[in-house]
Formats: sequence, C-alpha cells, structure tokens
Amino acid sequence: MTRIRFLGLAASAAAMLLGAGAAAAGPSPVFDHITLTPTGIPPVIIVESQDGKKWSKIRPQKLLLSGKVDVAMDKGRLSGYSLAHSGVKLIDKSVPNQPKSIKTEISFQSHTNNLAIASITAVATCNGKLASGKGIHQDHLVGITSDVTLIGRARDDGLSEIKREGYGSFPITVKCLGVPEAGPQAGADDLAGAFAVKSAALGIHKPQSNACPTTASINARFETNMKGKVTFIYRRAGGGKSNPITVNAKKMPNGKFMAVHNQDVKIDKATDTKYMVEVVGKGIISDWQSLKVPCKIQTGGNGGLAPTPEVPMKALSAQIGIKGPKTKLCPATATLMAWIKTNKPGKIGFRLMRKDGPVGPMIFATAVKSGNGYMATYTRKIEIAGPVSQSYAIVVPGSGGVASNFAPLKASCSIKQPGELKKGS
Repeated sequence: MTRIRFLGLAASAAAMLLGAGAAAAGPSPVFDHITLTPTGIPPVIIVESQDGKKWSKIRPQKLLLSGKVDVAMDKGRLSGYSLAHSGVKLIDKSVPNQPKSIKTEISFQSHTNNLAIASITAVATCNGKLASGKGIHQDHLVGITSDVTLIGRARDDGLSEIKREGYGSFPITVKCLGVPEAGPQAGADDLAGAFAVKSAALGIHKPQSNACPTTASINARFETNMKGKVTFIYRRAGGGKSNPITVNAKKMPNGKFMAVHNQDVKIDKATDTKYMVEVVGKGIISDWQSLKVPCKIQTGGNGGLAPTPEVPMKALSAQIGIKGPKTKLCPATATLMAWIKTNKPGKIGFRLMRKDGPVGPMIFATAVKSGNGYMATYTRKIEIAGPVSQSYAIVVPGSGGVASNFAPLKASCSIKQPGELKKGS
C-alpha cells in the first residue's frame, strides 16, 4: 500500500503543507502533493539456503518495477523529478516548460542489491515459515514491500532548487526456495551427470479476432542438459496457479534437449492478465507474458451477438479533507470529509487508513451525477478527547491503486487553533 510522507525543507512551505495556519510568505514554490503509486506485476525474488537448515541469502537479480508519478504545485512550477531506491538514483528527468503538475506512467529497473532493509525482511519472513512448522524442503511464497523515493523539484525566484520527497511502497513476491531432500539446494544438480533444467520460457498465441468466447494457446518450453522429467506449474498474475505438470525432455534436431507443453486457455469475457511458468523446487522461472483480449464482440450460444458486458464500477480519483476543532477545550469534534470520483453512478467501497496504523473496515458511499462525471461523498465526525497529531487517507480497493493524500488532524487541547479544511488529492 502506498505510504506518502512529505519532508519540509523550507519553513514557509512546511507551514502550508501541514496546515499550521499561517500562509506561506515570499516567492518560494509550495508543493500540493507528491504521490508514487505502484502498478503492474510485483517482481519475484529468490531466497536461498546455504546450509540446508535455514534460508540465508537473496539471489542477485534485476527488478523491474512500474508505477504512476503524480506531482502537483500549489504555488510555483515544477522543474523536474527523480526516483531513488535505497539511495540509488534510478531516474532523473527535467520537466519541459515547467508545468504546474505532471502525471505519468513509468517503468524502471532496480536490483536486489538496492533492497536494503527489505532484504533482511525477506530472509526473516522465509525463516518465519520454519517457526510456524513449515518445512525448508518446500517452496513458499511470501510478500514484502520496499520503498522507492519520488523527489519533486521546483525553482524559486532566485533560481535555487527546492525539493520535496514522497514514498511509494512497492510490493515484492519472495520465493523461499525449497531445499532438496538429499541436502542443500546446490548439491544434487551440481553433481556430474545429474539431470538439470537450464532455462524456462513461455509463449502465448492470442486469438486472431476479438469475438468471444475464444481460445488462446500457451506454450511452455524448458531446456535441459539431458533426457529426463520436468515438473512445473503455470502461474497467473493475481495468484492463480495450475497443479504440477510433468513433461519429458528429449533431444531435438538441433542437438539441444527440450521439454515442451501446450495449454489452451478458454476466454469468455474481456481478459487482461499475465502468465509465467515455474520449475517446481528449482527456482527456475520464465518471464511474464501478457494475454489481453478485449472481447469487443461476443457470440451467443446460437451464433448471435451477445450483450456487451457491463462496465464495472471504478474509482477515478479520491480526495480527503479534515476540519479541525476551533476550540482549545476537550472533548472536541473534528469533521472528516471524503470525495471519490467514479466512472458511473452506484455504490463504491473504500477504507480509511491512519498514517501510523491499520486500514479500517470497508465503507460504502453512493456516487451520483456531479458536473460532467459522478461523485460519491462521505462525512464522519471524529471525537477528540486529548491531544492528537495524526493523518488520514482513503484507499479504494480494486481500482488500480486509487488513494487520496494524507490529511492532517491536529489538536493540542491547550492552544486555540483555527479550524481548517485540508484537502488531499
């Protein structure tokens, strides 16, 4: 889940961002928001065992990450942005014409060497499986996150550069690689003459038309060092997988040893997903391959055209605002307001998230016609019994990572503060 944090590097801008009450003085730029939202398929990293008794290290490999960059100014104009993973700069771009805001999709490559504390978490999470009674001779899949820093840049009237930082928490799938029963993982396949799988590849043959129902064909290929049996599974983005499948590797006319398997996939409705193959117990996987079929035409059982599937409800953007108490006396009351823009009228579900705490239960609001679109609104009273300094945001599950910025809720219960509505984007 995306965790966003602003670092105040100029006092006047910090007062604006945190709602301290005083307006920013002077010509310095003021950032409205900086968000980095993960998208795409989480990369898979491998944790291996060196002694056959516990998991101990991450296999070095490249990581392909993707996300949405959203940076906007309240005052001033952007000059550029950059991304860093554990202090290692991955992207550094200037923004032409210095706009007020920028929204863009990006893909970038990092490495397991940049995981920093997340690498320790990955190994510890794998070994946590042993503490719960799981065996080290089995593969396990667990999830961790690693923060990527998004830095927005602007220039003041004196042309000195001002920076603000936001953070995106990127999900990563960790495969705790099972140790063969005979001993540590490196043993069996390294013996001279032992059967070994060298690589795995996956190809997808998409249907030629957009008429549904239809069929796509998936082709799995494994190169080995000799004849033998290869046991593997198909994995689908989102967690789906097949039962283990075993195929025989044999010598091909080009002299290589290959095992091949073909699998048909029935498509009844619009599909946009990815597939990969994984050799069971060996840590050998293929690249993800995309399968996208829009199903713009559907044929019914009698050959006629079927109705177009209903477009699902989806959130397009979210905002949150908190109006603090206007009195130093406690108990007091604050008002939280949320706005969710949707693609159609109807009920939309969302959750409230505290910056330092858990995500709350699902809340539903009804979107109605508003201007040239649709908007759902929600209002909630928050009782304040003592001093509080907290921030809240809303997240909308199932809408591609739509979330608001964090809005602050502050009350000292001793110093009178003006009530202020702080909207996130």
